[in-house]
Amino acid sequence: MSKDLGQQSATWDKSWSEIDPITEIQMWDYYGGRKWITKYVPRYGKVVEAGCGLGRYCFYLKRLGIDIEGIDFSENAIDRLNEIKFKIEPSAKFMHGDVTDLPCEDNTISGYISLGVVEHFKEGPQKAIAEAYRVLRPGGIAIITTPNKSFYVRYRKLKDRLKKNVKRIIGRNIDDRPFFQYEYTPKQLRSFCKKQGFYVSRAEGADLLYPFSEIGRFKGGNLNPGSFAYWFVHKFEDTWIKNIGGQSISISVKTASLMHCFLCGKLSATPDSLQKFDVPISNDMQHTKLAGYYRKGRKVNYSCRYLINPPILKPETRKCEFSDRQYVTDPIFEDYGYDRNVSPESLIDPQINIPLCVNNIKPVWRKRKG
Repeated sequence: MSKDLGQQSATWDKSWSEIDPITEIQMWDYYGGRKWITKYVPRYGKVVEAGCGLGRYCFYLKRLGIDIEGIDFSENAIDRLNEIKFKIEPSAKFMHGDVTDLPCEDNTISGYISLGVVEHFKEGPQKAIAEAYRVLRPGGIAIITTPNKSFYVRYRKLKDRLKKNVKRIIGRNIDDRPFFQYEYTPKQLRSFCKKQGFYVSRAEGADLLYPFSEIGRFKGGNLNPGSFAYWFVHKFEDTWIKNIGGQSISISVKTASLMHCFLCGKLSATPDSLQKFDVPISNDMQHTKLAGYYRKGRKVNYSCRYLINPPILKPETRKCEFSDRQYVTDPIFEDYGYDRNVSPESLIDPQINIPLCVNNIKPVWRKRKG
């Protein structure tokens, strides 16, 4: 049997079979990348999530009006998603596939999402990232996350090394554990993406909450308001200390002499726009309010402090702040994770959902079930 557990479909078949896709959605910010993913995912053209797992982001981004398809090599997970999607979002699309050999033509995809996938290749992430570059169209955006060498990972690895050294000294056998994944720093992730031809707009650490969640065995008891973890996260999440958080995240662009504009989808943006913005933006769109959200150096923030293990929001009637239309909150997606009331009809409008994703993401942490 291969010792590369991270690339055995049986590993993921078993893992995903023990988890409910609906509760995965309702974890919301159990992994703290939503503020990045929703801001930078393209609103025009087709998006692929390579290694979609149980589809939590595919379902969610569909609700934002994004044309997204999930691909995963676990046939069991894909079969399950294609059955359960009729309870969650019937228009969601899922297919079986290999992230190193995507079923997509060259230069056709506007967005590529890979969340905690490329670190599972023992030979390194280059082949998967190269495939992302191949399928993206000019101006296409790649959003890639991996586990970071967080403060907890560094502590755990140091502890393991000390144990091994003690075993060597006293002559005991050292277990050869099967490979599962690497952890990459933001700097390493940037280097991998640049090596495959991408222009990397941002490569940063994120999610200081996750390492504390690991310390607390993912139960969340040590994360509550008033705890050291809660204070520390909100004090330092937007400082350089985030670079030892739980995740590394990169936002990369496939450049060309003429690129698809992030804000209108037209083949009208030039490379000089990337000197001012994180994404390609045409001259006609550069003075719009939406363009301002993508100016270089702008922080990516949540709108408030984390809500830790709140009860699931029951459906209730609300008034949309954008259309004045009454609507009922969703039994699965609740209030869509925003601190403003927005109806499903308004949510699919990029003029509405982009500002929401930049200014109004309400972070909710719920422990994983299963």
